[in-house]
Amino acid sequence: MGQIGSRTSLSERRAAASRWRESQRKTVPASIAQLVGALKRLWAEAAEQAEQAYVAIQQHSFGPYWTFRAKLDEHAALAAVIRGRLPALRETNRQQAADVAAAVDREEQELIILSVKACLRFCFALSANPSLPVGARETFVHEIGALKEARRALERGPADTLPEGMLDDLGTAQMILEEIIEKSPSLSDFDQPAEDPPPVAA
Repeated sequence: MGQIGSRTSLSERRAAASRWRESQRKTVPASIAQLVGALKRLWAEAAEQAEQAYVAIQQHSFGPYWTFRAKLDEHAALAAVIRGRLPALRETNRQQAADVAAAVDREEQELIILSVKACLRFCFALSANPSLPVGARETFVHEIGALKEARRALERGPADTLPEGMLDDLGTAQMILEEIIEKSPSLSDFDQPAEDPPPVAA
């Protein structure tokens, strides 16, 4: 019994020591290279989600579209985190900081290009429907602002890095989207109180 108790006690001490070491282990922050790699993965995930959203929109389903928008927001948030680390990196390695900043610029431009192409496909899918579902206006109205911001961002960058006709595609998407929003039923249309029926003649 004493030997078994001794073994149990030793096992418990080892487990306690292991838990203590685990509790003392500090989270190692991701390196800049890992974060830039994560940007690339988010682009790939957004591209996959854009395809799913395109298929779903044709079936009057907008859930995958919102997931796609969430991926774009994740990408923007991560890019902001990386840019926040650049001042500290610049103090130790200016060339690496410049390379990282250029890489983030490229990744952001690639995501904007993806979002514009996806929006154009979404617009064509919506315009092909003779009757748009309720909620389409509220779902896509913010895309107008997103397209305007995308144009400003693309025009700030070098023109020779853009795919041919990209700005034209952006303008086409905005034009179609404005037409879609104009003819889409609004949710507020269904909040109006119904008119009282005319009195029935006695």
